[in-house]
Amino acid sequence: MIIGEQLRQARMTADMSQEQLAEIMSVSRQTISNWENSRSYPDIERVMRLAELYHLSLDELLRGDQQMVRAWVSATNAVRTGKILALLLLLNLIWTIGIVLFSQIVWLTVVLLLLLVGCIAGAFYLVIKLI
Repeated sequence: MIIGEQLRQARMTADMSQEQLAEIMSVSRQTISNWENSRSYPDIERVMRLAELYHLSLDELLRGDQQMVRAWVSATNAVRTGKILALLLLLNLIWTIGIVLFSQIVWLTVVLLLLLVGCIAGAFYLVIKLI
């Protein structure tokens, strides 16, 4: 059973309308409908709240919906890649400032320039990976 069917069944067992659940979850009724029809998925925080509200374990709620699990894994990987990209961009800034400050010391400038090129290459790779 996919999570949408699980959510609909659990809501009906709890004798709640979509409007009531939407108010509890601080989302629109349409969002609840989209979750129950598997057009979109709740985020992990809301899934945990739903499991608690329906007195189900996360395993019971998520079991069998591989598409949703893949969507979460993909989103998690995108967030992780974004954080690494932000770190690389910060390092680019640091290396650039270092080159400006230490331009009189040739060997240090060369090392900082190589580090800068490496960070830029890594940033391009991550941007392409995100696309």
